[in-house]
Amino acid sequence: MMSFNGTVVLIFCLIILQTVYAQIGSSCRTPNGESAKCKSIYDCKLLLDAVQSRNAEQLRFLRESQCGYDRKPLVCCGTKDNFSPTIRTVRPTNRNGPGVRNPAIPDRSKCGFQEKEKIFGGVNTDFNEFPWMALLEYKNASNSKKFSCGGAIISKRYIITAAHCITGDISKKVGQLVNVRLGEWDLRQEVDCVTTAGFNICNKPPENFGIEQTLVHPDYDIRSADRYGDIALIRVNREIKYSDFIRPICLPLPNEASTVGEELYVAGWGKTEFVNLNPVKLKLGVPIAERSHCVKNFKSAGVNLDETQICAGGQKGKDSCTGDSGGPLMRTAKNDTAQWYMEGIVSFGANCGTEGWPGVYTKVSKYVDWIHENVRD
Repeated sequence: MMSFNGTVVLIFCLIILQTVYAQIGSSCRTPNGESAKCKSIYDCKLLLDAVQSRNAEQLRFLRESQCGYDRKPLVCCGTKDNFSPTIRTVRPTNRNGPGVRNPAIPDRSKCGFQEKEKIFGGVNTDFNEFPWMALLEYKNASNSKKFSCGGAIISKRYIITAAHCITGDISKKVGQLVNVRLGEWDLRQEVDCVTTAGFNICNKPPENFGIEQTLVHPDYDIRSADRYGDIALIRVNREIKYSDFIRPICLPLPNEASTVGEELYVAGWGKTEFVNLNPVKLKLGVPIAERSHCVKNFKSAGVNLDETQICAGGQKGKDSCTGDSGGPLMRTAKNDTAQWYMEGIVSFGANCGTEGWPGVYTKVSKYVDWIHENVRD
């Protein structure tokens, strides 16, 4: 029979995908977002006891609590040994009834509008284009911060993003989510300015928001390559004040779904959990791909897609890695080309920009009831 100490070591050998070095006693955040200290597993009785529980959720929590290795596995030792309801939600039943709108989410008269209509042609966006775009900022065990992943504003307190930007390997590869930045365009400038017709036009400095709560869809499984339910909500720590540079995007209506060949757009700074590309917000048009071909390709790679996912792109050298992981796949409404809604969320792909391999996006319309159920004022 394996000893208790041997069990601990074996579990950590199985779960550590990438060694993360941290000092014992350094600050960290638990998978629930709680501020804590990084310490040896043997000095954290709560998580040490969880090893013997054999409970799948507790073991997943333990895996996501790993903050380094210093001859012994290190864990972020807080006051919980399992996911709190703010991180893991049970499958909800919409208390408002299916399809009933939550008043905390702006209706179609108040979302999806930009300062002026744009002409698409370049790669860089105009400085007030897509004002709903968000940048997610993370802090690692060395207390250094970096932006990695995007999202979109959907209400005065909520950002929508991908689940993989909240939970899983992101905490080891990048760090813990600590801020959301809104109103950004050029990361090199404190205040963004452009010259038009001889006039210098500037926006306001971008705003950083802390994290009050994160909600990951219950269908998301960090162990699965299929990435079903790759959607999450971030509740920021104060109300978002709308302006020409900070506005919400619309959620899709039930009858809004693009067809094969229709062009949608992704935008962002080219930042994923793996790469950093561009200081200026980018945009790219991607067509909806033929579904059966997309499903077949990914199945050959061991990934099974379902109806909650969209395939778009697949053109050589053009893919959603030009935008942010977790950012929106968006288009204008068919009855109003001045209004934008998000049809998908950047989820994953195969070798960015490879011809014949579209990007895969979470289909937001499949999760609208879940969004309305969980968003509040």
